[in-house]
Amino acid sequence: MDNFIKSISAFILAIIVAINAFGNFIGIGDIIPTEPETTVEETTTIPEETTVTATEPSSAPSIVVMPSTKEEIVDAFNTAVNAVKTDAKSVKHSYSNISLNGSPVIPGSVDSILKLLGGAEQFLNDQLSKNSKGEETYTGDRIDAVYPVEGESYASKLTAEDVKEATITEKDGKWIITIKTVDDEKSDSIKHGQGHAPKAFNVVLPGIVNDNVPAVAASIVGTATMNYPSSTCTVTVDPATGRAVIADYYLNWTINFDKAGVSIPFTTNDYFTITY
Repeated sequence: MDNFIKSISAFILAIIVAINAFGNFIGIGDIIPTEPETTVEETTTIPEETTVTATEPSSAPSIVVMPSTKEEIVDAFNTAVNAVKTDAKSVKHSYSNISLNGSPVIPGSVDSILKLLGGAEQFLNDQLSKNSKGEETYTGDRIDAVYPVEGESYASKLTAEDVKEATITEKDGKWIITIKTVDDEKSDSIKHGQGHAPKAFNVVLPGIVNDNVPAVAASIVGTATMNYPSSTCTVTVDPATGRAVIADYYLNWTINFDKAGVSIPFTTNDYFTITY
């Protein structure tokens, strides 16, 4: 029985630490004290107050003709979001919300224990709510550190081959570009700039998770792998400058502990307003 309890405790700890690793990676707090011409329909509620100014010359080239092909739209997207890293004076991060993206697959023995905490989904949602965050504003080096791709000098290295769907529409003198990435398969070693989603999103990297799972837990649940189902980013672009003024990211990611028969799908939604 002692070994059983230790196994259950280690598994639960591994899940908590894995979520906590993501929270720490994008700077949104701790859970435990250690360690692709079409009409785009969007359902995201947009914050009402948005003030965008452009007072200085942009390093992003001005785009005069609306892109039409997939390649052109992806290029326009890259230009728009990469300008955030090079030109932005400040970036308002309105929120970062993490939630379950479906039902987790968890062994029955662990699920039985988690029922004491309201069930697996309730337990996980409680942990995730602690890692969701409200409004913050970044300037200077913090823009590179936090805006996708976090910690990198670029915001997107996507090519047309990385994109499942690319669309563009015009609204109120601005262009609305939506990019949907190709699914990424399981990997225990993928890094920024590789695959598809890791080229443009703040992905949860398997190395970050594995580095933060305690040895006792890792011996039970095994090595974590990550896969990234098709994820979406919608940006509002000023055609006069080619720069993004609003960016709304929906990252889908799944953490897998295959040794333990565990698979947990998540979605992270990050909303940014950019000032130049």
